[in-house]
Amino acid sequence: MAKSQSWKVAPSLETIQEVMSEVDDPSKGILHVYFRQPYVLDEASGLRDAGGIIAGFGMGDTALFDILSGKVSPQGRLPFALAGTSLAIREQYSDLPRYKETTDGELYPFGFGLSY
Repeated sequence: MAKSQSWKVAPSLETIQEVMSEVDDPSKGILHVYFRQPYVLDEASGLRDAGGIIAGFGMGDTALFDILSGKVSPQGRLPFALAGTSLAIREQYSDLPRYKETTDGELYPFGFGLSY
């Protein structure tokens, strides 16, 4: 993700990892990812160590905090599968919202989502 030539990720993976390392217990933190393009949340990135991952698609801060505080229940579902390996992205189906089973790279399947 950080070495791509076609787009830039902000903040950088290194910055996110640095912030997560400063938290006493990353498993109690929440990572909000604004999905503008495919991301790989692989084991090596350390991003899976967050206590929760919220997939955002352009929501404002007020809406995000309403969800985190429990004021409203999250109801969205992933409109695509989320890759768990870079191989999954390289070998993905170009016309389907999921990854090949042979890549073992689907972290979360198409339509995944939680609510409370």
